[in-house]
Amino acid sequence: MSKADMLGDSPTFNAVAQPMSSRAASFARFSGQDGTPAEPTAAGHTGTLRAALDQLAHNPYNPREELKSVEDLADSLTSRGVIQPLAVVTRQAFLAAHPGHDDQLGTAAYVVVDGNRRLAAANLAGLDDVPVHVDDSLAQDADTLLETALTAAVQHENLDPLDEAKALERLVHVHGSQRAVARALGKSSPWVTQRIALLKLTPELQDAVEDRSLPVEIARNVGQLPAQQQQSAVDEALAKRAESKRRRTTQGANAVSTPQPAPAPVVGSAASISVEPDGADVSDVDNREEQEQPTESPSQPTPHLVDIRSLPRVPWHDGNGVADLIFEKMDETQREVLLERLLAAHGQG
Repeated sequence: MSKADMLGDSPTFNAVAQPMSSRAASFARFSGQDGTPAEPTAAGHTGTLRAALDQLAHNPYNPREELKSVEDLADSLTSRGVIQPLAVVTRQAFLAAHPGHDDQLGTAAYVVVDGNRRLAAANLAGLDDVPVHVDDSLAQDADTLLETALTAAVQHENLDPLDEAKALERLVHVHGSQRAVARALGKSSPWVTQRIALLKLTPELQDAVEDRSLPVEIARNVGQLPAQQQQSAVDEALAKRAESKRRRTTQGANAVSTPQPAPAPVVGSAASISVEPDGADVSDVDNREEQEQPTESPSQPTPHLVDIRSLPRVPWHDGNGVADLIFEKMDETQREVLLERLLAAHGQG
């Protein structure tokens, strides 16, 4: 079964239940929010050790449909090794939660819950073993194991937008609401809503997000529209963004400082007339004039100060223009703050 199939119509995803309060401690330990050591579960396996790579199996339910940039990570691991332990559960605990996966696990003794990309990179780098943290409480049932893997995936900033959206949708099924997912992740409800909106895009637009020809910021807004309106909305948004960028470029070019030529002396003016004393030798005058001539040097243009009133201003009348400035000037954290404020003002919080 392909990973895409597992993420789509797997009965594990479709038959999730509301979270149990007994999971709180294991998730706190997993996310590093609890300083107390993990207590052994019924399976009796908890602790940190080094495991050979052939004893580790990838999680068949890994939310990442494709492990990307593994080569770059492998280069880093070659010199430094794996620093952060992989979160794993024992084979027995995984099969108890997800029976019927013996063949997919091979002979591995552990299944990686968080760290599948690091495991792939370690194999590529030719490492012999990696540090792992074993905690079977993460696999006390199918829902707990699923929620742990999804939460870990969302917390990784380099998760692809569509993979992130699918992971969040699965978490909504587990927690029961987008608001509950937002609380579990320490995010806002609009943050969750905007990302899940990608799953409402038409297949063609999802492909455009995947190949990065459609900016994810536009895609998240368009995903909240009916399918028949999405393509035209994308075309309009892209056209406005291009026009806004062109206008800013033109304004910037017009505001560039230009050197102003120095005024030429007026022919025949007093400043241009040299008066010599009577009886002076003409040749002496010529020699003196020749000596007094300044040595030619590259022209030094006088800088022209630009009137600050002529500089480009924030185009408050143009929503796309303001958005382009936001992406250019604001970091991701501040954009999230702005987005949450805007959505809250529209009553979506």
